[in-house]
Amino acid sequence: MNESANPAPSEESYRLLFNQAGMAMVAADHEGRITAWNHAAQRIFGASAAEMLGSDWELLIPLEEREHASELMRECLSGGELAEFEFAMRDELGNRRRLAATITPVAKVDGLPLGGLACVRDITNRMVLQEKLAYQSKMAALGEMAGAMSHHFNNILGGIVTSVDFALESRNPDVLARVLSTTAETLNRSTELVSNLLAFAEGDFRDASFCELGEVVIDIVKETQARVQGKGISLESRIDLIPVMPVPRSAMMTTLRNLIDNAIEAMPEGGELSIAMSDGGDSARIVIADTGYGLSEEAISRIFEPFYTTKRSDSDPAFSRGLGLAVAHGILKVLHGSFTVNSSLGNGAEFLVTLPYAENVD
Repeated sequence: MNESANPAPSEESYRLLFNQAGMAMVAADHEGRITAWNHAAQRIFGASAAEMLGSDWELLIPLEEREHASELMRECLSGGELAEFEFAMRDELGNRRRLAATITPVAKVDGLPLGGLACVRDITNRMVLQEKLAYQSKMAALGEMAGAMSHHFNNILGGIVTSVDFALESRNPDVLARVLSTTAETLNRSTELVSNLLAFAEGDFRDASFCELGEVVIDIVKETQARVQGKGISLESRIDLIPVMPVPRSAMMTTLRNLIDNAIEAMPEGGELSIAMSDGGDSARIVIADTGYGLSEEAISRIFEPFYTTKRSDSDPAFSRGLGLAVAHGILKVLHGSFTVNSSLGNGAEFLVTLPYAENVD
């Protein structure tokens, strides 16, 4: 085999590759002094190699993010692992840019640290695109919510107007009494709907009455026992002792009640429902699981959108989620809690509610 057919890359070819790379490449020695600076670095940071060689690489990082970046660099050089981070800066025109950096440790043949190589790329356009897509998605969801709200209140008000017109024409006291009773119930449902919307939008619990989380879970279990009677649903509960944790009683009852509503609606022909509370170390954990229809991946991705509804055929009965899960999600967000959903079609659903203890809340 003719070795001269595949000559080894020369030092000059490596220099050309370094200088003409599409991303900024900045090399620094083990003391943090810049030893190499390519053309892309000059374009991104607005400084030439002559200006930057011998400078401290930390000068490239804004003050508010410098400590974190320096810590990553130290860990990278000492541990020999890649380090990645993002930071923002202003270019020479004053425009805000978002940069992503990957730091690679460089060692001698004997393994001793020689320094590090930072590869930096401008991800501003990608971030702008992601923000635009998120905004469009948010506006689409808002449009769906507005349409659903209009539909709900149109049905409610339409029914009230029809009933009142009929009662006024009949002049029958019994009819008037029935219409007033039905109207009161309808308006109460409307009030509940608006209250849920306010809870979803505001999450202000400053004037709420607080109680222990365990007390709320015990009460919700008792309430659920009465609700599932005669529906073919067996209820199991397990409530472990946890550290003292005050929560806004009404808001927490609403959250758990909405999750349980969802579980019961998913089991029209009966099934098994379980409610459990346990200590997760730095947080309280509440698991509500059912053996109902389950959820598809698409449904899980949209389940917390207001008025998102899963519709099924006659062989796959319909059940609506409405505002319940969106409200529960909004309340938990204000309480620094979170949801985890584990489900698949035909295999039930499990909702894990995690609420951090006060000392673990930032």
